[in-house]
Amino acid sequence: MIALDFFKSSIRYYLFLSFAKLFFIFFIVLFFISSIVVLIGIAGVTFVVKISFSELLYLYLYSLPNSVFFILPITFFATAVLSLSKLSYDSELLVFFSLGISPNAIIRVFLPISVLISVTLLIFSLAIVPLSNSAYRNFIDKKKTNIDVNIKPGEFGQKLGDWLIYVDEVHKREYYNLVLFSKKGLDFESFILSTSGNANNKFGIFEMNLYDGIAYIAENDNFKKIVFENMIVRSKLGEPQLRSYDLFDYWRRAFDGSSKKISQTFSQSILISLFPLFSVALLPLFGIANPRFHKNFSYLYIIVSILIFYIFTYFISNYMPLLGIIPFLALWGLISYLLYKRYILRYY
Repeated sequence: MIALDFFKSSIRYYLFLSFAKLFFIFFIVLFFISSIVVLIGIAGVTFVVKISFSELLYLYLYSLPNSVFFILPITFFATAVLSLSKLSYDSELLVFFSLGISPNAIIRVFLPISVLISVTLLIFSLAIVPLSNSAYRNFIDKKKTNIDVNIKPGEFGQKLGDWLIYVDEVHKREYYNLVLFSKKGLDFESFILSTSGNANNKFGIFEMNLYDGIAYIAENDNFKKIVFENMIVRSKLGEPQLRSYDLFDYWRRAFDGSSKKISQTFSQSILISLFPLFSVALLPLFGIANPRFHKNFSYLYIIVSILIFYIFTYFISNYMPLLGIIPFLALWGLISYLLYKRYILRYY
């Protein structure tokens, strides 16, 4: 009996070791790719505010929790399936089964890991990610209110407040040949041409002093042309939220109907966080195979199952953001277990 328990514990350790080696490789690769995407996104911030290298690192750190939240469930699911698939096509799992090891033993190995992953994802999605996103926005808003605006000559698509701005030349904070455009809805548009101007940032209010120009304003069916010698254009850049972030009040709006967007975010957070736990039966279903009779389609199974889950997550979060969580997870887990019982537990 002692020898059998030792044998089973050795098998569990071997399975875990095979999974861990592949997990860290996949995680590092996906983390590197996501870091590049994050840095590209942060680079877009420099069109609005000037940031130093150390401040760029702050923004990168604020963006990490969101990246980890989306990488972790995919990495766990893919590496678990691929590690089992590798053992299957090396005929190692067949040896385990011939020695009396049940596929249920594989689920018992991955179940605690899936629980740990899901709990970690819940902590990230419900606490760390909202806090980091808030800190990211607060950081940008504070930079807008405390430093000079950053308008570069000859570049299109520069946006400050409600205005898109283009300038030909800049000399000591003086701008020449300016073009400003603002659109508020379908009924109001403003287009301003000015020979010169200067910008100020007063307590979060973007202020542009324009000289010698023409303004075109279209509102509903009215069109106005204004020739001016001096015009002041103001736009609120945003107020930094310097108070502590109230998570309870934030998520409460998902249930009281005051914010559909937060309800959608809550549904996505719960569904993605619990994906590893409710998909644990799919791991042996996709990973276990007889190499003599089956081809290796584990990569295809991984991609298709993740796509199906995330597509349903998208539709549920948009059309049934709260009511659809429990039924979908229950149905996903039940179908996964029935398929596992039908195609794996029945034969191994």
